[in-house]
Amino acid sequence: MTFFRACTALAQEDQAPAATTTPAAATYAIDDLGLLAAIADDVTVSLNRDGAVAYWTRTAGAVHAALWRGGHTTVIEDVPGFPNNIAHAINRHGDIAGWMNTSGNLVDSLSTTRGFVLRGGRIRIIPGLGGRNTRLNGMNDRGMAVGAANTQTGARHAFVTLGSSVTDLGTLPAGKASAAYAINNAGVIVGTADIDGKAEHAVSWVNRKIVDLGTLDHGRVSSARAINERGQIVGFGDTPDGVHAFLYADGTMRDLGTLGNDPSEASGINNSGEIVGASNITGTKRHAFLWRNGQMTDLNQFLPKGSDWILLNAFSINDRGQIACSARHKNEANHLLLLTPQ
Repeated sequence: MTFFRACTALAQEDQAPAATTTPAAATYAIDDLGLLAAIADDVTVSLNRDGAVAYWTRTAGAVHAALWRGGHTTVIEDVPGFPNNIAHAINRHGDIAGWMNTSGNLVDSLSTTRGFVLRGGRIRIIPGLGGRNTRLNGMNDRGMAVGAANTQTGARHAFVTLGSSVTDLGTLPAGKASAAYAINNAGVIVGTADIDGKAEHAVSWVNRKIVDLGTLDHGRVSSARAINERGQIVGFGDTPDGVHAFLYADGTMRDLGTLGNDPSEASGINNSGEIVGASNITGTKRHAFLWRNGQMTDLNQFLPKGSDWILLNAFSINDRGQIACSARHKNEANHLLLLTPQ
């Protein structure tokens, strides 16, 4: 059965010099990958080291996972019984991990979701942990994928899968639920787990053993969303001043601050320690950020002179400094952009 069709990606490039000198690239080429359907806050776009992007696009009234590479988009068509599917992660080989559901409405609480891995043009549906729903959120270059699934009792547990094996990663000692969001090539997994059936903490799994990473100073909750090959972890947590992005390294969780207003959230980190995410700037206005050399900067400052894009959220950054962002023109729908430093 064929699950793909190719279509031409919308693309545009603006190579005018940036208006100001910044710690980032002086110039970015901008590829417009087209409209980005709104799904949910925890659904993210993934970028691999070669600039291939795993995301989703709306076609024929449904939302389908998509792979953009070199100016061309490949869309995953309907899998029988699953009219919608989402891509969450991509590795260096172009393998994709994500999830699909049984309803025409992607966020239907009564539908059933199943994680999938796409490799070599073939989709493998992940059986999960015996319960109703399974989602995959991250994947490494070895093909290990992580996510969250319901157990037979209905509890949500983090899990890791490779080939036909599926391993329940469990919870913290007094907790009831967990979820995994990312895994590096050393097999270190990061995500969240509740500590008491209520408050969730950022956690990691090293050799399948769970570690509570704690919270920001005087905080109660936190969540880990990405990890690089150096073991640096990013995410977000609450503080007395609101929710802030964090960097966890060498046993310490560092508050990265905001662009002026809460909340801020970090969603990606490369092996140079450059971090991307989003922060409110005033009121409910939200902009993408780049954190580099100890400073958080509004990514909109890095756009070429004359650009009328507004960068809203930065999902992922690779070692070439390419960044996958959601963006829009004023009063228009959101698009997915790939920024490439020049």
